[in-house]
Amino acid sequence: MSPGRGMPHPPDSLRAQAERRMAQAARIDLENLTPEQIQSVVYELEVHKLELQLQNEQLREAQRAAEDSDQRFRRLYDSAPIGFLTLDLDGEIAEANLSACQLLRTPRSRLIGGRLSTFVAAHCQDRWYLARRDLHEGRARLDLTLDIVLAEGEAIDVQIVGLSTDARSVEPRKIQLALIDVTELRRTERALQAAVAAATMAEERERRKLAADLHDDAGQLLSLASLKLQALADADGAQRGAWLAELESLLREIRRRVSSLSFQLSPPLLHDVGLVAALGWLAENLEESHGLRVRIVEEQELELDENARVTFYRAIRELLLNVVKHAGVKEARVTISKDGDMARVSVEDNGVGVPASSRRSGFGLLALRERVESMGGSLETRGSSGQGTTVVVRLPALRPKEEGDDDPHPAGG
Repeated sequence: MSPGRGMPHPPDSLRAQAERRMAQAARIDLENLTPEQIQSVVYELEVHKLELQLQNEQLREAQRAAEDSDQRFRRLYDSAPIGFLTLDLDGEIAEANLSACQLLRTPRSRLIGGRLSTFVAAHCQDRWYLARRDLHEGRARLDLTLDIVLAEGEAIDVQIVGLSTDARSVEPRKIQLALIDVTELRRTERALQAAVAAATMAEERERRKLAADLHDDAGQLLSLASLKLQALADADGAQRGAWLAELESLLREIRRRVSSLSFQLSPPLLHDVGLVAALGWLAENLEESHGLRVRIVEEQELELDENARVTFYRAIRELLLNVVKHAGVKEARVTISKDGDMARVSVEDNGVGVPASSRRSGFGLLALRERVESMGGSLETRGSSGQGTTVVVRLPALRPKEEGDDDPHPAGG
């Protein structure tokens, strides 16, 4: 009798299958085996039993390693700083990590089985539908930004990057999505666009002001000079000398006013001598034209390139003109110094000051602030109503290039 014969087993059990294969393959007649043959068979069975035990241990170890790997993946998946979603072909959310739940302000238990489209703003629904359709059909890789509306009504900007699984995969096709909150980035971009537009408007206002000054000042004087020339042509010998004297005086005044406008915009002293000399001329001009006495204090000599000198000059001119227009005083102080690696210029007055909500944020200062910050500097306004105002401009201190600095092959090299 063969081992186990007569014991009940399910017809499809592994033991029944093994007995049939053994009967077909070996057809061993145990009753006619010698003791040595029986001992050999028992030995082989014991070896096979140990082999099965070792295989089972290897399988259990592989299963534990797979479970550990799955747990590590789950921890990484959940702790990733980017939100991840998996959608099925019906658009339902099959998987979501913790970052996605936090971004959408929804617990995972409510997110799974829901639809991302319920969070998409109404004006973005068509874009989301077309993008998801392309992903379903495997025609495109998704990369777009949508307005997402959260449960409490808050709207955020979310960049969505996604792709669909390979259609040849054994599992049903799914859509893998990565969600990144770009609300602050978009807000910064919009603020920058608004600042650029405001700076452009400020530049246009400066151009119009210059054109108006030329028209109202030099233009009218030139028209008057033209009339004088016509009168001179009709004058007799006795009047000609007087007309010539008047015309000469008028032309000198035209030249002076045009030169004054040119100096205010970019005085040659600024490029030929330096910032302090140009500010000295500006102080004289402001006292003569507006009655503002400006005291310039140079605490430390600044080593600046031309771009920084021009920026400082225009900043100080704009700030002193603001003192003339708004401060209600006839004195101001300009201090030039260094603050670590930064060149520092402050413009102070003891005037009426400005409320904290105002800070003199007109077009001129807005354009100035953008220019200063684009150069790695800063513009800070201090003061309060009735206590005067101090505006501090900082720029990186740069040593101007000497002649020959750009020569890649200096003499003797």
